[in-house]
Amino acid sequence: MYLRHLWYLRLVVEHGSQTAAARAAGVSQSAIAQAMQALERRMECVLFESHGRRKQPTAAAIEAARRADELQRGVQALQGDSGSALQAAGPGPGELRLRVGMAPAAALLYAPAIERHWREVAPQGLLRITGGPALEQLVALERDELDLAIVPRPRGWRGSGLGNRLLHTATPFVVARRGHALARARSLEQITQAGWAVAGRVGTAGHTIEEAYRVRGWPPPRILVQCTDYAALLNLVAHSELLCVLPHAALLHQPEQAGLVQLPLREGLPRYEVCAFWRMPPPPMLQALLRTLKALSR
Repeated sequence: MYLRHLWYLRLVVEHGSQTAAARAAGVSQSAIAQAMQALERRMECVLFESHGRRKQPTAAAIEAARRADELQRGVQALQGDSGSALQAAGPGPGELRLRVGMAPAAALLYAPAIERHWREVAPQGLLRITGGPALEQLVALERDELDLAIVPRPRGWRGSGLGNRLLHTATPFVVARRGHALARARSLEQITQAGWAVAGRVGTAGHTIEEAYRVRGWPPPRILVQCTDYAALLNLVAHSELLCVLPHAALLHQPEQAGLVQLPLREGLPRYEVCAFWRMPPPPMLQALLRTLKALSR
């Protein structure tokens, strides 16, 4: 029973509330609350302190959760992955999860750093990455269907109950295959008749070519292909007559080898902010991840 209580504590610390921990464990919130009370009596210390309307884990709770993780891995090493005592006492390690929603470009830029951080915090935990338009990701975050969203800040968006941090400002540019008839175009007007490929859905945040045309009063660009991600997008553009927009220079690795060139346009495309969003207040483990992302954005 003590092992089960430690597992529940780890879920509360990781997910930020007893309600979310109960959902992850597949038990009632009262079961989690009773387990925390039993642990406080056994350990003779306070595990949670009130901060406004929420309870935050104390240093003792965070340390106990860390030791619970070490205990689980130690038992697994002794008994094998098929039957550890801690797994038998509570949810399997796959149920300890971090749910992150990201725009396609953000996933390429930040997913590796998030995965490395998550392995340090929860070596056997599940990192779940989903994609979609920014507004959908933010709604999912507000509904507690995500723990973190890294997406372009929707213009005019006013979210409630969410914290946010600017990670970078996207400076989009146009890309074509080497030898394309428009590869040396120096103005947007010269490429108004081009066919375009975009990553994600048409009309969502980040599709700056649509906005660039709209603010100039031109007919909408001819978007002929939608791709699921930027890797597929770049491969397509390198082997077709389509143009595309990239939001970050880091997405174009060794452009000459990829057979791609950046158009030398005089006009800049509309910029936009890519931010990390989370529910307030962030749980301690998410705070550490946010510090990692802030350092990476520099």
